[in-house]
Amino acid sequence: MGQPPIAEDLADCLGTIVLLDATRIAGALAICPYSEDQATVWGPVVAVHSELTKITPVLLREVRTALREGGYTSLRALVDTRNRELRAALLGQGLTEWKDSHCYERSLHRTPAIPEGVRPTTKRDHAAAAAILAGAFPDSGHCLPHLGEREREGYRHYVIVVDGLIVGAAAVQSAQRRSWLKLIAVRPDLRRHGTGRALLTGVLALESSLGQREIGLEVLADNAGAVATFEAAHFKRSWTFAILTGPV
Repeated sequence: MGQPPIAEDLADCLGTIVLLDATRIAGALAICPYSEDQATVWGPVVAVHSELTKITPVLLREVRTALREGGYTSLRALVDTRNRELRAALLGQGLTEWKDSHCYERSLHRTPAIPEGVRPTTKRDHAAAAAILAGAFPDSGHCLPHLGEREREGYRHYVIVVDGLIVGAAAVQSAQRRSWLKLIAVRPDLRRHGTGRALLTGVLALESSLGQREIGLEVLADNAGAVATFEAAHFKRSWTFAILTGPV
């Protein structure tokens, strides 16, 4: 999810491709769902750094085959901007750079009180919450087919209610005691009025109340407004990465 990986994270992956050299693991690449037609690849990680350019094409070939069979049409890779060798290896396999993005993280040990109006969703909230999230993130398939399906997959959703109306929503994914803020949005007419900050504060408090220890998120580097909001909420940038995309 962008945070330092732990072994249990593999259980949430679509799969892991491993390249063996006799009995030695020469390289590995994990695949995670991103949307209905796009997957994120993590890696590759190689046992011997000098073999990166040789192993990358082999692993990506197998990944593309698996994704095509699974109905995916494209993939994306996240590469630390300091890792020039990996970026060059992936660009050499038909991927192209899109934008830079930041990964932010925050401890949940000390969180403020839950602001008025912020609460977990009920089934009745799903349509209104999905409309807000889909409107803010039209390229995301998170709301398809519906939020109930996502919750069965382990996601949690939160809303903020003002004057009896749902005006903002958030989606959170979790792995063990770590959370990942997948999506957060408020109605366009209420942006820059503190509604988004209140929703974010409530999400942090509610996730903490569930025993989660930390939370992370991904935000595009050129989204200055969102970056300012997250930094004001005491999120710290852990790394910056280039988003590379390409067909399967």
